[in-house]
Amino acid sequence: MSKIIGFYGSCPADICMYAACAMQSTGRRVCVIDNSDDGVLFYSIAAPDRQTEAVTFHNVDFLRLEPIVRWHELDYEYVFVQLGACPPQLCLALCSERVLVTDCERRNLDYYNQYMQLNSMTASVLLRGFFQNPDSLAMMQRYFERDNGFIENWMLLPLHRSDEAYRLEMQYGSLHQAAQVSADMQRVLTQLLRMMERKGGSL
Repeated sequence: MSKIIGFYGSCPADICMYAACAMQSTGRRVCVIDNSDDGVLFYSIAAPDRQTEAVTFHNVDFLRLEPIVRWHELDYEYVFVQLGACPPQLCLALCSERVLVTDCERRNLDYYNQYMQLNSMTASVLLRGFFQNPDSLAMMQRYFERDNGFIENWMLLPLHRSDEAYRLEMQYGSLHQAAQVSADMQRVLTQLLRMMERKGGSL
């Protein structure tokens, strides 16, 4: 049975793609499902208009809007699902692991604080796009943690011009090769894979 890893939040698409490619590089069979409304991840790899076709990018298969009843039936060790901004509770419940990716906008921190409490499901929180000011970062983390007992752990990704450039270029379907991401992005991806290793067996 596939292990389902769900990514959601204000900007999860690039993280989901990079994590899937990093997992595949360890020798695992990996599939990515773009289940978001906008389809930004599926179309970032120059996918065809026909949503029924799987597209392979860096040895990872990408699908669009795969029915949730089939997620566990897919013949892969790991299925990474790009869930978009506010996925239904059922989609979250089907995931073995949930990763909330959010920027530092106060409205998003407010929204996802309430969203996590409403759904009563734990998630690892990846906070991205901040300037490396320890006092400000600690303030934002405390702000998000208020009354929120569903945060499993934090991952932190400071703002890098290269990461932002790739994230934006993806939306125009212009990503045809592996992105040269920042050292901080690589560190976060390593954290993600280690988290999956602890909870899903050895890599």
